Amino acid sequence: MLTEKGKISVTQLAFMIFPAILATSILSVPGITMHYAGHDMWISPIWGSLVGLATIGISLGLERLYPGKTIMQSSTFIIGWFPGKLFGLMYLGFLPHLTGLIIREYGEFIASNALPKTPLFVIMGTMVVVCMINVRLGIEVVGRTSQVFVTLVVVLLCLIFVLLTKELRPEEMLPFMERGIVPSLKGAVAPAAWFSEYIVLAFMLPYVNRKKGLTRTMLFSLLFTTVAMTVTNLICLFLIGDLTDSFAYPVMVAARYITIADFLQHIESIIIAIWIFGIFVKISVFLYIFATSTAEWFGLNDYKPVVAPLAFLCMVFAYWIVSDSASAANLVSSSANVYTLVLLLVFPAILYGIALLKKLWKRNRGDGAKTDSGGRE
Repeated sequence: MLTEKGKISVTQLAFMIFPAILATSILSVPGITMHYAGHDMWISPIWGSLVGLATIGISLGLERLYPGKTIMQSSTFIIGWFPGKLFGLMYLGFLPHLTGLIIREYGEFIASNALPKTPLFVIMGTMVVVCMINVRLGIEVVGRTSQVFVTLVVVLLCLIFVLLTKELRPEEMLPFMERGIVPSLKGAVAPAAWFSEYIVLAFMLPYVNRKKGLTRTMLFSLLFTTVAMTVTNLICLFLIGDLTDSFAYPVMVAARYITIADFLQHIESIIIAIWIFGIFVKISVFLYIFATSTAEWFGLNDYKPVVAPLAFLCMVFAYWIVSDSASAANLVSSSANVYTLVLLLVFPAILYGIALLKKLWKRNRGDGAKTDSGGRE
């Protein structure tokens, strides 16, 4: 049985989840949503947040039915030992795939925007080593570093948005819903895939010390993330307009618009700083989940010995799943988003549905037994 002595607060959990959702989406989502939703791209994150709401509900529901159990542990109680192990094995295959993609996205972004002559292996490897050390130090350290870095991310993002205010052209929002609601719904698939990553709650809730105000905090986290994603889309729309989907990183292009007098320029370096802070937390969170889930699946008492091998495996996946930057772009395409939604929303929803049916069946059988006993008396 895995023992994790460290505990985090509900607030720290919210700080860990915010970059886990937003760190990669803030650069990729604007271009994808513009491609499908056009001028209604700003509505798409709002529709996508409904998936986040559903995922939070599933995670909290599983925690209430099986308190103190992660989704890996509760699955064996819900569908049986062998099917539950298969369910867990599916995530042990998915987590290095997802973490490897995050690492590769980080490497491609830094290589193309900041360090073009630095080998990709060095860029990705240094980040993975730092995250590996962070994870080995325990959940409390991951939670505290998240608080520090997310605070910096929020401050820097607000600074970027304020400095861009004078460049905005709100008329780019028009015409509103020119082709109806369908384009904005198509554009919502990508944000929904990122919002489905709220399923990390189902892996991390057992490590929260006091769960008072948990639901309220998670809903506030969802609202804050939705607002941040919507505002980012609006900024890109107001600045770049129809050309938003022609750039791999529209937010970087938007940052280049900032010029105050002749001394405040090249603010895109702040975007790079935001990306590094956010991606550090995101990789740490998913590597921690991967390590603890692996330890739970194999019945280990400690997850720390497997952190380094699993971090190396994620690096291997970063090269294995992607051969070049064009392939990396394809991995955040529509089919990839549907694949993510199936694994992070549909399968957990099915598991939760089975758990509810089992509880209802036991309750009805219990009521029936009491009635029969009363009749015999």
